This record gives sequence, structure tokens and C-alpha cells, in this order.
Amino acid sequence: MRSHSLKCGLVIGFLAVGLLAAAAAAAAEGPEKPKIDFIYPKGFEGISLAIQDAPTPAAKASKLSVKLYGGYSHVLAGDVNDGSDYYFEILEYYQAEGTGTVTGSYKPVHGGYSFGGDIIYQLSPKLGLGLGVGYMRNSSSSVGTFTDGETESVTLTVVPTLTAMPIRLGLFFTTPLANKLNLTADAGAAYYAGLKLESTQGLEFSPTEWMEMTVQGSQRSGIDIGFHGSLGVEYMLSPKLGFFFEAVGRYAKFKNFELVTGTTDGSGGGPDTTEGKLYIFSDTAGTTEISGFTIVATGDPVDPSYLEPKIDLSGFSLQIGIRIRL
Repeated sequence: MRSHSLKCGLVIGFLAVGLLAAAAAAAAEGPEKPKIDFIYPKGFEGISLAIQDAPTPAAKASKLSVKLYGGYSHVLAGDVNDGSDYYFEILEYYQAEGTGTVTGSYKPVHGGYSFGGDIIYQLSPKLGLGLGVGYMRNSSSSVGTFTDGETESVTLTVVPTLTAMPIRLGLFFTTPLANKLNLTADAGAAYYAGLKLESTQGLEFSPTEWMEMTVQGSQRSGIDIGFHGSLGVEYMLSPKLGFFFEAVGRYAKFKNFELVTGTTDGSGGGPDTTEGKLYIFSDTAGTTEISGFTIVATGDPVDPSYLEPKIDLSGFSLQIGIRIRL
């Protein structure tokens, strides 16, 4: 009996010492310390203390980033300009023949703007794969006046416009240059969806006498694929946000439209509409080379000298933007 009582007393004593030690520690550390749970092994063979304060694992860094950009876009548009400047070339011919005076000239369509965005997945710290979509619009407006030297004058207005939505797939490269400065580059291909041409030429002989001709094309066949590459620098505003400037080179030269619509309207009546294939004709008047758009209606014979225009969006862009690391 005495031995059994001694064992019980030892267990109770150990338990009391444990409680006192825990209470003293809790009082010393303050009320904000983790709660202490007591675990009693079976048979009262020992006492253990467990603090429930498991560390939270660190969240993994995302491999995704978003790139948003916008800026100036320049296209070549050679055949589009050759077809749109027809009436300016006619007026220049009249002036060369001494039958009148021309003020103003044709301004080729080159400049415009573009903007868009890419979602980039990092294959490695320096190399990413990106998919994006953008929008580009290039247009010009030309105004000229022809006076015959007496009282008659003609005002000419020409506005050609090209638009498209490039859907881009590319590889994106980033490498540090300095503490907060990165060198960036990318290269890839793009499908130019929604490619459209609209070229308007207007003649005004007087406030009550006028004529306007418009060519519109958007019907395509096949897939319009172009290629691009860029080089730029990025300044890191924070670990997840960078501001960049880049220059982009672009090759995107496409074949003619399958079908265009030509509309003629004016003070004399209209509008009159023609649907068919778009061509460029050329001729020589004196020493002046003259070329312009013409539409051959579906089913009509095509003059062998006519050329099908190329829709050339090749050129470059200068753009700024931000890149957000998610």
C-alpha cells in the first residue's frame, strides 16, 4: 500500500510541477503567446507538452505575367498608295501641261497607331512563351486644290485607311542589365485577323457639285500570317511591375482581297455600287506615270495589264507599356 501511494504521489507531484512551470512561462511571455495543450500518455507513464504553432508554407511565385503596350505604327502600304493617289497624279499632269495650278499633294498612308496585350508564361527565369492580341490602324488624309487660272477650281480629298487585329504567338526573353534595368526581346508570328481596307476619294467642284468614290475590302481567303521581332529595355518600378520601351520590326505582306465593294455617290445622283476584284491599272500621260484602283465586276474579263495589289503591313512600331508579374 505504501509503495502504491508513493507512486501516485510521484505522478501527482510531477503533474503539479509541470502545471506550475507552464503557468510561470505563460506569465513571463505575456498573453499573446501560443496556447499550450497537454497530452497525457496512456497509463500516466509520462507527460508531454505540445505547442500548436505549425509554420505556414510560403506561397509559390506565379510564372504568369501580363504585358500591355501601345504606340506609333508605320506600314509600307506600297500598292495601297499607288491606287489611292490617282486623282492627285491627274492634277499634277494638268499642271505640267500648263493648264492650271495645284496646291497640296498626296500624303502616303504610313503612320498610325497600335496597342494590345500579351499573357506570358515563364518557361525559365529568362525565357517565356506568350499569346496576345492587338489592334493597328494606319491612315492618312490628303487635301489638294486645282485652279485652271480663271474662275474654276476643284478640291480633292483622299483618305486611305488600313486596320487589322494581330493575334500573336511568340517567345519573350528578359535578362538583367543593371540593378533595376532589363534587356528585353521577343520574336514570333501573328495572324492578322479582320484585315480591312477603305480608300475614299472626293472631288468638290462647287458647294453644290461634288463626287465621292469609296473602295472597301475585307473578304479574305486563307490565313494572313506575318512575323515580328522586338528589342527593348525595361525599368523595374517594383519586383512585380516594370515599365518598358521597345522597337518592333514587322513583316506582313498579304495577297489581294477576294472581293471588294466600290461605291460612287455625288450631286448628280447615286449611290452606285460595284462588287468584284480590286486591281491597279497604270498609264502614261506625257511624262507623268498615272496609276489607280479599278474594280472588275465578277464575271467580267480582266485586262492583262492590270495588277493585283498586295496589302503590305510590313514596317515597324515604337511602343511603350507596362509588364505586370502576377
